Amino acid sequence: MIDDATLLRRYAIDCSEGAFTELVDRHIDLVYGAALRRTGSHHAAADIAQQVFTTLARQARRLSRHSVLPAWLHTATRNASLNLMISEQRRKARESEAASMGTAASADAASLDWEGIKPVLDGAIDDLPLADREVVVLRFLERREFSEIGLALRVSTDAARMRSGRALEKLRAALARRGITSTAAALGAMVSSQSLVAAPAGIAATVVSASMAGGLAGAGIASSFLSIMTSKTIVVALVGCALTFGLGTYVGRDLRAAPATQAPLDNPAQARSIAALKQSNATLQSALDRVDAANVELTALNTQLNASNAKLAAAKAASAGSGKNLSIGVTPRELKMGILNNLRQVAAARDQFKLENNRDPGSVADLVGDNSYIRRLQTVGGEDYSGLSMAEGQLLTVTTPDGTTITYDSNGTATTQITDPETPSEHAQDLMKAVGPAVTQAVTAYRASNQGQNPPSPEALTPYFANPQDAVAFSQARDAVKAAQNPPH
Repeated sequence: MIDDATLLRRYAIDCSEGAFTELVDRHIDLVYGAALRRTGSHHAAADIAQQVFTTLARQARRLSRHSVLPAWLHTATRNASLNLMISEQRRKARESEAASMGTAASADAASLDWEGIKPVLDGAIDDLPLADREVVVLRFLERREFSEIGLALRVSTDAARMRSGRALEKLRAALARRGITSTAAALGAMVSSQSLVAAPAGIAATVVSASMAGGLAGAGIASSFLSIMTSKTIVVALVGCALTFGLGTYVGRDLRAAPATQAPLDNPAQARSIAALKQSNATLQSALDRVDAANVELTALNTQLNASNAKLAAAKAASAGSGKNLSIGVTPRELKMGILNNLRQVAAARDQFKLENNRDPGSVADLVGDNSYIRRLQTVGGEDYSGLSMAEGQLLTVTTPDGTTITYDSNGTATTQITDPETPSEHAQDLMKAVGPAVTQAVTAYRASNQGQNPPSPEALTPYFANPQDAVAFSQARDAVKAAQNPPH
């Protein structure tokens, strides 16, 4: 079975009506049942289900990363129900329903227990922490198996069973605070047997059409943001999706127009639709005003970001010009392994970006940030990652200011290379060059005194220098060369 996240991505990217229809069919009973328990009205439950799935369509791209979609749907149903019940019309409907329920005193004990739990069940679920709320919704409202719950929560089947037991006990305690006492086992059996309410036939198709239409309307609000940060591909996809849906709606209406009978002008459904459209227009206008204000803020933030980038570039140039390793208290091996780990993170983030966006990232900046693939990418020895290749499978290579080069191959077709400078330090070279003439004279003097033989070791030259100062300089130069050739680890 295709998971919820994949279906949401298909709808968000390709405007797949089939993917969205499958999502609605999969979760319509959960949403409709929760709304019906809160409002006690089938009509209100249908309206709430339409609102919830419209919000899902509008936020499909963001919600595709939600770990447990049913839990989000349950919370969204709660919010929509509360908003609906605030109005005077819903208050009057609840009062009328409460009066009519007074004649049902002859119900048996089991029904009385459920009637007492039903009005407060969803409120008690809302009080649970998110992790427990996810388990309760999956196990007792959607009646999932423990294996399915474990797969959704990325835990084992046994862990899912234990978490379900703990969450049920917390739900029992929450109901006890509302004056309803029961054992956890009895509560679980009652909720599992009573909570799932089947949505009326045909409502899923209605919700799909209305939600997708609402989702496309919501896309118009987001267009101002998209114009700032998205490519032509996304714009073309949105336009194509809107045209496709609009054409389908027009053809469908034309095919149904002949046999249909025109509704009277005072149809209550039409009046509700007109009122909903007016409210939607007001909401859209308010959203556009917020977008305009956000654009102004984004422009100011962009100016600040450019200034910060300029300062960072200046600081980086200054550090690179120093020619020194910027790490303090880091051994050469730690330096190499730290840089190599950074390159591994960049390679993994680059592959994930390509998988989710179907294109290569523009630069390392597309991969780093609080809400991105790598939260922080900290340099180890002053290396610069901005020039790394973002093409899939390409080698990743950086060099520190002191000359240490690290290369990482994510495909494994080449061995990861760690190259250090092999020449002595400039200080050692300068010392050897300065003492060179004195060494030549000392070697000549040694040969003259030893029948043309070369000195057996550098130490043998010490007595043959013209003065003690040259002998000391020769010893210092040798020590510097040794230190450069054998750095401490």
